[in-house]
Amino acid sequence: MRLIVLAVLVLALVTLFAVYSVVYTQSLQPKSQSTVTLATYSLRGSYNYVATLKPNDVYNSTTLSLGQGALFVSITKLINVTYTCTVFLSQPGDVDLNASYLVTLSGGAWNKTLASGSQSNQQTGTTSAIASRSFLLNMTRILTLEKEIEAELQTPSPTHLVQIKPTITGSITESGRVVPVYFVTPLNLTQSNGAIIPGGASYYNQGNITSMTEVTNGSVYNYRYSSYIFLSVSILLLGICVFYVLRIEKKAEPAEVDSIEKMIRPYAEVIATTTSLPKGESQVVMEKWEDLVKVADTLGKPILEFLDRGEGFTHHVFWVVDTDTTYLFESTTKQKWVP
Repeated sequence: MRLIVLAVLVLALVTLFAVYSVVYTQSLQPKSQSTVTLATYSLRGSYNYVATLKPNDVYNSTTLSLGQGALFVSITKLINVTYTCTVFLSQPGDVDLNASYLVTLSGGAWNKTLASGSQSNQQTGTTSAIASRSFLLNMTRILTLEKEIEAELQTPSPTHLVQIKPTITGSITESGRVVPVYFVTPLNLTQSNGAIIPGGASYYNQGNITSMTEVTNGSVYNYRYSSYIFLSVSILLLGICVFYVLRIEKKAEPAEVDSIEKMIRPYAEVIATTTSLPKGESQVVMEKWEDLVKVADTLGKPILEFLDRGEGFTHHVFWVVDTDTTYLFESTTKQKWVP
């Protein structure tokens, strides 16, 4: 009995866990959004220049490229600056670039536009695109212009700045996904203390062209079906155990009052009620009422009865006395409730 009750408790806990598993699997999403990389791209904006020098004793050459040495105002005639914007794609796509350029000369409080312009570059189904522009700076003419402006304004400046400012706009399109393009990379050529000092930074950026797609997770449905089966089996086993416990308890219940009265009614004439239990030293317990009746018939003795009434039950003790031997039969019945 204890084992079956323990089994009921364990199965009840298992059923609660099965209910939780069903609730949990219902909270899982069978479909989710996933990011798919369609292509990767990179953008780069960079400068290079070649300076034409006057015959000089500083360098053994009349040309000087970026990084080969310092530029000096007195020996520099021309500076040919090349700006290059490049786009690279991992997959063929469409590239639309628009470049606008502005070249200015400034000295303290004044600023003069030397040149401006724009150009477009559109390519379809390509993995790379290049937008390039060259700027020829006549440093002899620029120095003369600086002196003319300062003489006119009567505001000499110790430094002057030539700025080349490209602005790149456009877009990259891959599989219907559009990535906007915008960046500015100015190049500054500062004249100070007789030297031309290049400054500014190149631009570089890389990224992914992505798209959202719906992904179905089939394992979620498997988890759900498994939780349903788990819950069904646990409920079935719990029901079987509870039914078995109730059946055992029903068998263990004492007989109803009507059944014991029906059993002893044919022998009412040979049954005598007493107020005390038998005191025989030797007692033989009979398993059945019929066995006690046979003993009484054989010995020609009456059947004595003692009733012990409690709350909700009546304990019947029947016995037959034969000298020093007492033949005993006991039965416990529930009291019949009368409304």
